[in-house]
Amino acid sequence: MLADVQRQIRAVVERIALGDHTGATEQFVETVALGPGTWATVPPNIQRVMIENAPTFLDEANDPEQLDFDLESFSRFSKPVLLTLGDQSPPTFAPVVARLSGALPHAEIVTLQGAGHVPHTTHPDAYVEAIIEFTRKHTT
Repeated sequence: MLADVQRQIRAVVERIALGDHTGATEQFVETVALGPGTWATVPPNIQRVMIENAPTFLDEANDPEQLDFDLESFSRFSKPVLLTLGDQSPPTFAPVVARLSGALPHAEIVTLQGAGHVPHTTHPDAYVEAIIEFTRKHTT
């Protein structure tokens, strides 16, 4: 599963490196982040921000430690942590969230129905409600 995602990301990275930030961003949204046909649903101002940030994505993708997590240090974090996951997120996300949850002693997972990779954009009301509920639960 991860190999397929990495292949898709490499294709996006190659396009960014060639200077096609618009095409690369659309390809990322359609093949990695949100799924086919979704680029057209992204508001133009958000599309513009994503395109402008393509070089940053290139830098992140070229970081050899981009997927390294120090789970041992996470285990020492004693505060409550909210992890969110959309039920339409790419399939690689659930195992990562589960692993983080296993490492964080006070983690809670909220799965947002119908949401994918960017629930704060696609499902802002449900996302905000999850944060508010978590905050209320853990505020003394």
